[in-house]
Amino acid sequence: MVWEIIIGRNWSQRAIILGTFVLYIYMFLVRRDDAKKGLKKGLNTFKGLLTLIFAAILLASAIRILLPTNLVKIYLGPESGFSGVITGGLLGGIMQGGPYAVYPIIRGLQQTGVSLAIVIAMMVGYGAIGTGKIVYGLAFFNTKTISIRVAVGIGLTTLASIILYLLFL
Repeated sequence: MVWEIIIGRNWSQRAIILGTFVLYIYMFLVRRDDAKKGLKKGLNTFKGLLTLIFAAILLASAIRILLPTNLVKIYLGPESGFSGVITGGLLGGIMQGGPYAVYPIIRGLQQTGVSLAIVIAMMVGYGAIGTGKIVYGLAFFNTKTISIRVAVGIGLTTLASIILYLLFL
């Protein structure tokens, strides 16, 4: 358990953790001041996100407990069929927050019986449609550009959902 916290639970986590460790050893040997600046900025970012991530995980746990399992299975379970995969993809598209908030919610839904195809469709929808990014996008691009991005995202999510339905259900 303690080692999992230090070096990660799987090889992809270990690659990131060990790669970062090696990078900072190099930086401390070659560019000590930059290493200190990077470490300080990273720790400040971590402190800022720590409570947010903790709250997001608690929220995901509460949603998992409060959502009626039978309702989730009806609309997003393996029996929901084609409409469940499409609904899951579009539902993922309207989820707000960063992956630290959304992924635990999707994982909680998977633990209540949502099928793998729908879980992947939700992740695709979250990334492709990304309604949480609309306001931010409007700060840089015009309405037409953002509207096209959202429309393409909906189309890609729908197409991916159809493919996922054919592959998994």
